[in-house]
Amino acid sequence: MTSPHRPGEVPADVLAARYGRRPPRTGRPWYRRPVRLAAAVLGAALLLAYGVWLSVDQSRGPSYTEISHRVLDDRIAEIRFSVTRPAGTAVRCQVHALDESSAEVGLLQVDVPASPETDVQQTVQVRTTSRAVTVGVESCSAVSS
Repeated sequence: MTSPHRPGEVPADVLAARYGRRPPRTGRPWYRRPVRLAAAVLGAALLLAYGVWLSVDQSRGPSYTEISHRVLDDRIAEIRFSVTRPAGTAVRCQVHALDESSAEVGLLQVDVPASPETDVQQTVQVRTTSRAVTVGVESCSAVSS
């Protein structure tokens, strides 16, 4: 089937008959309206400020790095980890052991006492209810005196 029109040159009335007419635009575009533009800029600035605050707030607390772990037998798993915190801050870490179906089979709270060092390594054994396949640090948080 051939068309009397060249490609890209379809009359507007043919398109309007097929797809319907779009109502004419009135007024200025949204970016030319100062109230909406100011609200969009303010919203973006608040969102950015919240993101910066959140990342700074998260970075000030204690952090941990898992160094190694091993399963000793059906009832004991061991983990070695490092805790980084501000000097003189006591920290409590949650260590958990998981079985092959990712169910928790052991849980231990490890208290890291305050000391002048900022990096402290801990090696702990977690008792389990059945054989674990992995053990890891779930979280660490500062403990107020």
